[in-house]
Amino acid sequence: MISRKNIKLFFFFLILSGCVYEFPEVSEDYTSGNVDVTNYAGIGDGLTAGFMDGALFTDGQKNSLAALLSTKFELIGLSGFSQPDISSLTGFNPTVSNDGNIKGRWIYTISDEENAEPSRSLTEGEKPENFAGMLTAPANFAIPFARCFNFEDPGFSENIYYNRIASDPGNSTLLGDILEARPSFFTLWIGVNDFMAFAVNGGTGNPDPPDDPSQIGTFDLTPAVVYSDQLSSIVSRLLSNSDRKGLIAELPMVDDFPFFYTLPYNFMTLSGTALGVARSFYKDYNEAVAAHNAKHPDEIRPYIDFNDNGITLYPQPFVVTDKTLPDAFYPDGVTPLPKVRQLEEGELVFLSLPVEKTEYGLGSIIPLEEEFYLSLSQIKRIKARTEAYNAAIEQEAAKYPDQLAVVHLSDIIHEIAETGKYDAWGRPPSTEIYQYNGVPLAGDLSLNSIFSLDGLHFNQRGNALIANLFIQTLNEKYNSNLPEVDINSYVGNTISK
Repeated sequence: MISRKNIKLFFFFLILSGCVYEFPEVSEDYTSGNVDVTNYAGIGDGLTAGFMDGALFTDGQKNSLAALLSTKFELIGLSGFSQPDISSLTGFNPTVSNDGNIKGRWIYTISDEENAEPSRSLTEGEKPENFAGMLTAPANFAIPFARCFNFEDPGFSENIYYNRIASDPGNSTLLGDILEARPSFFTLWIGVNDFMAFAVNGGTGNPDPPDDPSQIGTFDLTPAVVYSDQLSSIVSRLLSNSDRKGLIAELPMVDDFPFFYTLPYNFMTLSGTALGVARSFYKDYNEAVAAHNAKHPDEIRPYIDFNDNGITLYPQPFVVTDKTLPDAFYPDGVTPLPKVRQLEEGELVFLSLPVEKTEYGLGSIIPLEEEFYLSLSQIKRIKARTEAYNAAIEQEAAKYPDQLAVVHLSDIIHEIAETGKYDAWGRPPSTEIYQYNGVPLAGDLSLNSIFSLDGLHFNQRGNALIANLFIQTLNEKYNSNLPEVDINSYVGNTISK
């Protein structure tokens, strides 16, 4: 169980900074330059829709990326921006819900007032109902969990968030509905779910499925050629109207989302008794590994061993199941050796790990299953695929130099994420505070974080930051002079009373 200094920093980093920042005055003579945003369409997935804390809920929608951008576009002619209101304070958390137990968003609560350390808790949720009415631009058309090949697929109405707004479920397509609204300007941010569906399930899907979108499974990693072709089709149809313009955002890397780095690969500790039990548990196993390695030097299997405790309990790397290990047997030549090993530095443990179970042997004598971690090879594969997606994004923008520009945001997200990557001893990677216009931004899940409590989406403050990166690109590309969003007006993570 984590109960050391890093977890307190994890929750309260910068909470007492007391920063007060006066947003600079800007000219009220705003111009749109050579772009018409009056019929704006926000296009993408949960990152644009306002999905945060594991759910789509009303307050998240009100502070979505598209909604924040619309408040600035109102200065240059937009009016009547709409969203498919979910009409729920807590929303529906699809990751942790089942038919008999509907859960909503994650929140921070304090159960021990003396310790005053908040913990993530689930709220009661409710399934979304159909949206009353028809979305028409200006509006937020972003759909949580959308992947590149869903935009022109009538079967995408199986997604509850598209089904509730689809003009003709089972027949209409998301892109068709967007084009029917005839937007004058759009923002497009799509592709995170094309690698995230594979990543959050521990790489248990197919990393190289067929190039036919209909053959790509729920947890598969979208092939680069599919992403490139689908993106090209989406963009070409959006920009077939030569007067229409837009912005397209690049994709952050998988290891810059707190879901993957909040828990260090070796944060587990074992008391003296537990350490002895674990070592005894693997005694016969290690002897069999030694015999196997002597006979098969080209198929080495790793030993399972644990660090000695000193004055304080020493961080221990998790024991995990790894089906890629070579086959090996106990000395009887019949009984197979379990395919287990310990995590290495750089491998990623998921925020979804049931931490409380480590006290009962999870991660030591009970190996973590593959859905709770990513290996070095999987991380490398996912990042390479993301780089290919980003290359496709750049290529599309190059095809339409007068109509499309790329919002470069991965570097700043990485820089902020780095501030939240504590090691198992609770040591932060840097003691410097990241600030944007005088506002502290944190990469952990603290109150000043840009990431929401699911570790996979941005919160209000994060959306405000991203909105400003879009506005900067808009101003530079299309000669407008919109002011930025005041980040100080938007909260990070909060504690519920």
